[in-house]
Amino acid sequence: MVHYDLLRIAAAFSVVMLHSAAQFWNSLDIASLEWRIADGYNALSRFGVPIFVMISGAMLLSEQYKLDIRKLYAHNVLRLAVAYAFWSCMYGLLDCWFYGFSHMSWGDIFREMLYGRYHLWFLPMLIGIYVLLPILRVWVHNAQKKNLQYFLLLFFILKILVQTVGEIWSSNMLAYVLNMTQIELACGYVGYFILGYYIAHIGITPKYRKILYIGVLPSAILNVALGYGLSVRAQAPLGGIYDSFGLFTFCIVCAVFVFFTEVMSKVRYSARAEGFIKEISLGTMGVYMMHIGVMEILEKKGIHSMMIPNAAGIPLCAALCFLICLIVAVFLRRLPFIGKYIL
Repeated sequence: MVHYDLLRIAAAFSVVMLHSAAQFWNSLDIASLEWRIADGYNALSRFGVPIFVMISGAMLLSEQYKLDIRKLYAHNVLRLAVAYAFWSCMYGLLDCWFYGFSHMSWGDIFREMLYGRYHLWFLPMLIGIYVLLPILRVWVHNAQKKNLQYFLLLFFILKILVQTVGEIWSSNMLAYVLNMTQIELACGYVGYFILGYYIAHIGITPKYRKILYIGVLPSAILNVALGYGLSVRAQAPLGGIYDSFGLFTFCIVCAVFVFFTEVMSKVRYSARAEGFIKEISLGTMGVYMMHIGVMEILEKKGIHSMMIPNAAGIPLCAALCFLICLIVAVFLRRLPFIGKYIL
């Protein structure tokens, strides 16, 4: 499924791009052109994580995927747990190197290794979904189409719309009322997991596909405009309106996934091109794990998104970081035994 490999590559690059854009996002003056540019890139690069989850849903909930619970835990869950522990330790040691080992006690070093890095949250979240996989598969395969649509409607209303409304109309009373409507199973990444299966295996009508495609540009514009407007109103950088569960990011995510599922899946590639795409796709997990550390090391060397005007600096920094991580990932994946667990 080359289109999933291409989609995975696009999602991985979007994650690197948003972190390149966010490198100085908190420290820049929100009235400056540089902050507006950084915020614009940030707002437009938020589709990566939902796309990763949707690809997993499309593949693991498929009837063609033969689920073995023992293999699920021994391979999928264990691999993610080991990767989380390994990269948490690596980031902890990187911090200790930045601070200087001589200034730190063994307790400090252990604490840094335990905390890891913020972007690693993705792995425990995915483990949580994988643990539910045997239950989700039984339900999905026996559910009627309208049952799946009902679940996705709950996800859209109780998570996507509720969060978006809460970001635009900020008040403690409204937040209290909206929080009471939260249903855990329908208000998390399981929603995107089921959505990926639905689009890939049940599909949506040409009418709704057209609406999604037409809605991409307005959604992108609204993400940028509202991100800026809400930040100015608060006099502080705010990105909640365009995070993974923001309405306009949701529209972009759906359009991107539908495009790759309906259009790119029909493109035929040579065996050589397929092999090349597959190799890059297999390196995307490594790109996700390593890109924050590589970006921090490059910044220490004076290479960052603000070294030239950031309209060009952000994508250039993202491309350089992606390339470095990909090369390292290709090497690490080939390490005997450990390679398959850490990437």
